Amino acid sequence: MENKRDSVTCDDDLASHLLQHTLSSWRFLLLFVLPPLMWVVFVGQAGIFRAVIALLCGFAFFGCWRVWLDAHYLAVINQENNEQAGVALFFIWRRERLQRLTLSERRQGALKQFRRAMGLIALLWVVWLIALL
Repeated sequence: MENKRDSVTCDDDLASHLLQHTLSSWRFLLLFVLPPLMWVVFVGQAGIFRAVIALLCGFAFFGCWRVWLDAHYLAVINQENNEQAGVALFFIWRRERLQRLTLSERRQGALKQFRRAMGLIALLWVVWLIALL
């Protein structure tokens, strides 16, 4: 029985480490925001495309910040302190739901935020490439 329990703990640790490394790629995502941002600042003509791309750059920066924040939160939250972390996060963000989340739900939310950031950056590049034509 203990052997199976240790296996679950090892699997959980592995998933946690893999998630931390995945979320650490926010820096890589942020690099993809820089070319369109440089175009907006230095090259782009005033107009709707420039405004939309600037707005998308802002949203993308926010998404990368959220991924960075989730990476740091999940580096310190584990199964033992999840409830205590929920109380602390509720105090910081004033969102009632944060108190009730399980560790698995927190991880799923972080991955969802990561996917949103990737999708937003992909949209940014599509709009930027269209503007370059």
